[in-house]
Amino acid sequence: MATLKNLQPGQVLYTEVRRRRGHTALRETATFRVTVVSVDVEARRVLASWNGNPPKSFRETDVKRWLVKPRWREDTP
Repeated sequence: MATLKNLQPGQVLYTEVRRRRGHTALRETATFRVTVVSVDVEARRVLASWNGNPPKSFRETDVKRWLVKPRWREDTP
């Protein structure tokens, strides 16, 4: 898990989302990249790009759920 005070601009983190696969009852875990653009510790906000989209502001509670390493592949840099 990531902490706000340890984040650096340019750092790549990961987030996992559970979602349905098509029109079935099957579930899958999707992993997305989160690239940190800037960190504002005083305001407890992070400007980050989620899955290659334009950057947006995230709160500290969102950042706590981000992973430093993806669970599905431990050898990913």
